[in-house]
Amino acid sequence: MAVGRGGTKLKDIADLVGCSLATVSNAINGRGRMSEDMRREILAKCAELNFVPNSAGRSLRLQRADAVGVIYAPSFAELFGNIFYARIMEGLSETFGEAGLDLILGNRKDSDGLPSIVRQGKVDALVVLAGVFEADAYESLRNCPVPVCMVDGHVGALEADAVTSDGFGGGRLVAEYLVREGHQNVRMVAYKNPLYNIEQRIAGFLSGLRASGVEAREDDVVIRISDNAEAGERVLDSLESGEAPTAVFAVNDTLAEYLATELQKRGKNVPGDVSLVGFDDDPIARRCEPALTTVGMDKRVFGSISAGLVLERLAKPEKPLVHHVQPTRMVIRDSVSNLGG
Repeated sequence: MAVGRGGTKLKDIADLVGCSLATVSNAINGRGRMSEDMRREILAKCAELNFVPNSAGRSLRLQRADAVGVIYAPSFAELFGNIFYARIMEGLSETFGEAGLDLILGNRKDSDGLPSIVRQGKVDALVVLAGVFEADAYESLRNCPVPVCMVDGHVGALEADAVTSDGFGGGRLVAEYLVREGHQNVRMVAYKNPLYNIEQRIAGFLSGLRASGVEAREDDVVIRISDNAEAGERVLDSLESGEAPTAVFAVNDTLAEYLATELQKRGKNVPGDVSLVGFDDDPIARRCEPALTTVGMDKRVFGSISAGLVLERLAKPEKPLVHHVQPTRMVIRDSVSNLGG
């Protein structure tokens, strides 16, 4: 049988194999009851004729887009300059690709704040890279018509699956490590933005200090800042005070690297004058001088787990919401001195 000039069609495969259109469709999509010999014959014929199913037509029939949207704040230009989220995107892309789903980036919003890719029916689910969103940005997602997965953030009032790093456990690990190294007078530097991740790291750090026998009032230990420049000034001021800290825990590696640079500009030695710890274990932590002690996790796995939650939600829409907490670990390098504790 000759294939028409318009290219191979589903009917052509059915005629060549001698089966129904439904059987060909089921074989391609891994569904339906048929012999394995029939399924192999259909798939072999598709490969022989380079037959690619019309995904647009299939999506219309199944009311499915075969795509997942990703949103990020404030812009995707910044996303790809952020190694933390870039690695998470690798895990997302790989896992969704293996499942036959495309990723669509979409930060354009309609007047009600809902991403336009959702409103236009272009995606089956939405991944929110949440660690950089302001809290009020989540209000527009409350009535999202597709499943939502929060990645690197959690909002209890929002009906969404979530994947977060163990910020509380990581913060506690830092506190316990510093106390073991002999540091009693410590500070933590964190942004004023009340994001879930920031608050969890603060809570864990304070908990770890108290469990280690160090009196820790939040107002005395935590330095809240608006930006990195303010962090530099506040930390330098604290080092000139009568109660100068021997160690500083920065809420992320980017801030820690900035502090290391500013301290060295002012003639301060890390870790000789003050020890420094970060969070995330980004590549910048290894390049920092000295190499930065920090808290780490596998970010690519983080993305894969997030994609897995989305796939499970699409398969079982009514299953209970999941908040997966990914473990963290201490990564010991050269930026903390031992005070003989």
